[in-house]
Amino acid sequence: MQNIWSKLIFFVVTVGPQLAWQLSLPSDPTYKAGVVEFIPGEGQGYARVEDALPRMKAIIESNATRDLDILVFPEYVLNNVEARTFVPDPSLKISPCEIPDYDLFLTEISCAVRSRQVYVVMNLMEKVFCANDTSKVGTCDPSGLNSYNTNVVFDRQGRVISRYRKSHLYKYEWYSEKVMPQPEKAIFTTDFGVTFGHFICFDMLYWDPAQVLVKEHGVTEIIFPTYWFSELPFLMAVPLQEGWAFANDVNLLGADASKPSGQNGGSGIYAGRMGRLTAAMYEEPTTRVLTATVPKRSQRDKYRVPPVDAPAFKPQIRTPRLTKFDLLRDYNVDIFKTQLLPADFKNVKETVCYDNEFCCQFEATRVPIAGSSNFMDYRYRLGAFSGSHATHQRVDFADLKVCAVFACTNEELYSCGYIFPENDAVGNKFYFSSLKVSGSFAHAPRRLIMPLTVDGALMPLPLHMLDWQEVESSDATSITINLTSPKEDLLTFAIWGNYYTERVSKHNFDPVWQRSQTDQSTQTDQSAPKDDQTNSGASLYAGVNIIAIFLLGALINF
Repeated sequence: MQNIWSKLIFFVVTVGPQLAWQLSLPSDPTYKAGVVEFIPGEGQGYARVEDALPRMKAIIESNATRDLDILVFPEYVLNNVEARTFVPDPSLKISPCEIPDYDLFLTEISCAVRSRQVYVVMNLMEKVFCANDTSKVGTCDPSGLNSYNTNVVFDRQGRVISRYRKSHLYKYEWYSEKVMPQPEKAIFTTDFGVTFGHFICFDMLYWDPAQVLVKEHGVTEIIFPTYWFSELPFLMAVPLQEGWAFANDVNLLGADASKPSGQNGGSGIYAGRMGRLTAAMYEEPTTRVLTATVPKRSQRDKYRVPPVDAPAFKPQIRTPRLTKFDLLRDYNVDIFKTQLLPADFKNVKETVCYDNEFCCQFEATRVPIAGSSNFMDYRYRLGAFSGSHATHQRVDFADLKVCAVFACTNEELYSCGYIFPENDAVGNKFYFSSLKVSGSFAHAPRRLIMPLTVDGALMPLPLHMLDWQEVESSDATSITINLTSPKEDLLTFAIWGNYYTERVSKHNFDPVWQRSQTDQSTQTDQSAPKDDQTNSGASLYAGVNIIAIFLLGALINF
């Protein structure tokens, strides 16, 4: 008996204080998660790390994480290529806190995680030896070290248990970072009975790995560190996160860097078709931990959604607007088929077709708001688009089908996708009492169709204000999104379909690899100009110029 008590006292003394807070169990229907909206580190090299690291550690060790099971930081807020680090192989279950052979900041994070005993997902710039084996890392940089944009997952003991290298790089990342020959599938299981998959930022718009995790691996809990560049009318940070989680009906933990002047910001936790649990967009740089109790996707039958206490609608001339948040514009709308609505429209029932093949139906009713005549307000266009000649933010090819109502600052199409500046006297002259958008979306092996709505605060409409219907037929899905509560200050109300183009991106790939893909690219898009044809044309043009210059010189000398 004395021996048993001695062991019990030892357990309480050594383990008890560390586990004083409540941790979720595999049998629980929920778990507790946090995502960090985080101001990126400033400076270059290790100066950036020295700015961000103390703030990250302070969050991990703060009361905000006390009862959390998992905490997610955003993309690219800690280090850059100049301060990249090696990362342990997850299969080795190494804790940098115990084996301090890695960069100090990785060791510090590992120790803070172990101290707080919470799963932590962080994003960093990783370096990898590649000179001796390119079969696993793809092409090798002349330096012998490749750089990757990488997610690292620590378990409660500070051990690295999962790693993912970004597959779809954004804009100038291609100049300094590599991608793997094939997208990785990063999946890990926790001690609270949840299996997560994770990817990074721009990956969300592509089939592999984002949709592969959900559709082929059955992952229902997704972690999403991002440094998202918000774009109107459609690809806004929180609206896209919520729409993607809704369309896939998965839980999503999205953590975004906060730099509103650079189009960055917007984090949240979402429970699929149950809607957002918490989310926020800030127009000032903000560091904040957003937390939620998340119903496990596998145990939803044991969870009851809290009732929504929506206040009675009262029309407001002035409603919250985020005007300091810089925004990109989606130039795809310039090739939409659109119809401008009258400034004073009250009832609309229209059909807009793109190339007489893909048609969208629109019905809307608006009610005037008294006393608003002296204010500026938005004009609206109905839009339809279907095709593979679009892009994702001018970075990669996109195959889209879209039915949308979107706001414009004047009657010209080029003004759509912009908001009024802060100093403009903007008000709501009308509110929508009803709004319905519908379309027939062809079946395809690879597609995702989601609701995308945005209001003046750059947030999506809460799901209790929407009705989403899908009716299947032999060759298409008829989809309708319907506004169920009155709403003013709408910027976007859309059905956005991503058909995941199979055209291969050629950003920064080895030319030998590009040539090996020529046949595939030819089959995918017969209309695309071929590299050899383009180069031959350029060579011919250059040759003609040389001959012309030579003859001109001869004439002058003559």
